[in-house]
Amino acid sequence: MSDNVTFTVSQLTRLIKDALEISFPTLWVEGEISGFRPSASGHCYFTLKDSSAQLSAVMFRREVTRLPFVPANGMHVLVRGRISVYEARGVYQIIADDIEPRGIGAIREALEKLRQKLDAEGLFAEDRKRPVPPYPQVVGVVTSATGAAFADILEVLREKDAPVHVILSPALVQGTEAAESIVGALDLLAEREDVDVVIIGRGGGSFEDLIPFSDERVVRAMADYPLPLVSAVGHEIDMTLADLAADIRAPTPSAAAEMVVRRLIEMEGTLGHLGGKLAACIGDRLETGRTRLGSLEAGLVHPRHLLDQGRIRMDDLSFRLTASLRTRLERGRSEMARLGGMLSTLGPPSVLRRGYAVVRKTDGTVVRNQAQVELGEGLDIRLAEGIIGAQVTGKDG
Repeated sequence: MSDNVTFTVSQLTRLIKDALEISFPTLWVEGEISGFRPSASGHCYFTLKDSSAQLSAVMFRREVTRLPFVPANGMHVLVRGRISVYEARGVYQIIADDIEPRGIGAIREALEKLRQKLDAEGLFAEDRKRPVPPYPQVVGVVTSATGAAFADILEVLREKDAPVHVILSPALVQGTEAAESIVGALDLLAEREDVDVVIIGRGGGSFEDLIPFSDERVVRAMADYPLPLVSAVGHEIDMTLADLAADIRAPTPSAAAEMVVRRLIEMEGTLGHLGGKLAACIGDRLETGRTRLGSLEAGLVHPRHLLDQGRIRMDDLSFRLTASLRTRLERGRSEMARLGGMLSTLGPPSVLRRGYAVVRKTDGTVVRNQAQVELGEGLDIRLAEGIIGAQVTGKDG
């Protein structure tokens, strides 16, 4: 290149930018995070440094939302990305696509910081917890279709002879795509109007296997969920952020299945016990009647009509007692149906049918106040029947 060639600052910067992007399309860089600054737009800016150098970095909102932890100053991390140049300032930087804490200890530290952040927002507060409906008719399950957890849940319900319908919304339960899959499976069940309670979880696994159930996207989806949630992640000794966000934590998937049908099974048992007592009472009274008729028949020689009347009375008593048993059993079933109807009336689908609606942003976030939306932003308004697409044209207040 001739020494007489003159470049403008913009031309030279563009040449350097092109050279760097061609030479370093994708790479991993190890270092310590410092100067971490999240912006209002959701993008994050920080510096990677080691003992003798530093590198500017930026991660855009789309990639930030996929992280299973919140980056923080002092973390030792691996950053995957591409080298580029920010032309306005003439500095080179790495545009990050992914960040991984270096080592299990760092992951645990990241999850603890995320727990503290979400706890401060009130996502784990006890006053948010809802009880399991006592007499569910439809139970939703979010887990792997091929894992042991779903098989254990079905086995418990079969053993208990529970009169419930089970709907599986299958999801990946480990790996980098698991968190997004779990959120999608939860959304599918939330769209149904017949589901009363949802069990979410998986069987046991390593610490790394259970990380998706501590992903911020999963935890926020559970905290905002319109249906009661029972978490059943891993074994009793395992604990994830999903367990803290759920309405009730079960130590195992089998225990979760027992929890959701316990009251229903108790009601069935009570009705069966009452039926048995009534049947025994009928038998005793019939036997007493037969004994008295036998005594009368033995002491009489000719008055056959008295015996005939006794037999008719015994039959009438039998019919009345049988009818009484049926009436009491029918009352029990009617009471059960009434309680089920009350639960249905108080459920989220009924609230929607009374004219309320659930407003979500296009990314699925539930809108609770006008500060969450921007002018021109698209919204989905869920009604009792169907979804209406809308756009923000103004905000008041």
